[in-house]
Amino acid sequence: MAMKTKTKKGGTGRNKRNETKLIEDPAKRQVAFSKRRPTLFGMAGDLSALCGVHVAVVVFSRSARGNAYAFGSPSVDAVLRRYHGNVQDDDDHGDDDDDAGALAGLRSELDDTKARVEAEKKRMKKVEANVERAMAARSTALWWQADVEALGAAELPEFETALRRLRDTLLRRVDALQLPLAAAPPAYMNM
Repeated sequence: MAMKTKTKKGGTGRNKRNETKLIEDPAKRQVAFSKRRPTLFGMAGDLSALCGVHVAVVVFSRSARGNAYAFGSPSVDAVLRRYHGNVQDDDDHGDDDDDAGALAGLRSELDDTKARVEAEKKRMKKVEANVERAMAARSTALWWQADVEALGAAELPEFETALRRLRDTLLRRVDALQLPLAAAPPAYMNM
């Protein structure tokens, strides 16, 4: 019995990597550095937020000035003090507790905001349904001709706002249409 041998396809897939080499042109190198530095710092910040770790990144430019760029979470100084052992354990744990408390507060605020957004979406769906019923009461397909008497107290402010927007849009459109007419010479001048 013949055995089948597996052959690997020659696809490139994710395993193909571009060769990383130094950019020779100093101007192009500086542009590449300037574009990638914020991404590097952003990734370090994401790592700190996702994993709850303290991060410091220091990068030196290869330009003639050799500028130093630094990012730290919570700060470069705090991370370096901890690295050098100048921070006592009690103080360090206090910072972690403060950070955890602040993060918990932000998460709670985010959850509250999401809940308010969902509640507003539900309220707007009810308003839309009531406006559609008011339109049906008048047998019209035009929302601005809806039966105002059929609308409730919750729908009237929304309806008024929509009417004001419609009016403003119409006034702008009328002004735009009248502007070319005002600039055109009278018809009797075209002889």
